[in-house]
Amino acid sequence: MNVVDMNNALEIKKKTEMKYNWRILITWGFLGLIFVLIVIMTFMRTPEHIINTLTLISSQLKYYFLAMHIVMILLLGTGIVWTRFRNQIFFVMLFLLSLSSTVVSSIFVVIPNIIFFGVITGLVFLAFVSKKLKFDLENAKILDWIFSSIGLLFGFWYLHWIDAPIALNALLYSPLGGVNCPTLVMMTALLILTKKPKPIMLSTFVGVLTIYFGFFGIIMIGAYVDIVLILCGMYLVGKNLFNWITIRKEKTTEKS
Repeated sequence: MNVVDMNNALEIKKKTEMKYNWRILITWGFLGLIFVLIVIMTFMRTPEHIINTLTLISSQLKYYFLAMHIVMILLLGTGIVWTRFRNQIFFVMLFLLSLSSTVVSSIFVVIPNIIFFGVITGLVFLAFVSKKLKFDLENAKILDWIFSSIGLLFGFWYLHWIDAPIALNALLYSPLGGVNCPTLVMMTALLILTKKPKPIMLSTFVGVLTIYFGFFGIIMIGAYVDIVLILCGMYLVGKNLFNWITIRKEKTTEKS
């Protein structure tokens, strides 16, 4: 290859990288606007209205949530054991959780949930088709296992919106795949276990929403179990930040 060809190739590469960077910036901007919209819309509703709506969803669909528990446990167990199809199985879990929550929110007209769960459903699908949704349980760190296990536990055993006896009924009827808090914390738990190349946009968006609804639940609704959302969401976002810093350092080293 002569000098002219090399210069042309470098120029094409630079233009391609610039277009890619602009697409990334626009997508991040879109997700940021969605998050701001969600915050505004959640504060437009009174805590009493939110409590009544989520209690209604949990009570009217409790047998649906029981079925979701069974399906998720079966998928989780199969994904852990059947390593060959683990990525596909865990993708189905994430996709089903977000899609189910979108549909349930649509039925009960919970507009903020329709928007962000709809966006998450799209991000999950895009991450899977772009081969950025891979799971590595064998090489996961101890902290990954701890926070992921906590998130999975409280996804299945979310101690709110449930009739007494709460400890028992939460194991059966916690509104997984319908109400944001148990659904988001379980999605966070699964995304903690992803390996490189990580779905940064998906996991950051889910992580930030999980942190937000954790604080919102504690402060506005008195759902103190939501401290789990804050801890798991912060761990996931922290992992993403560390991963981004590492990638930036590697690129800087390559250029130098």
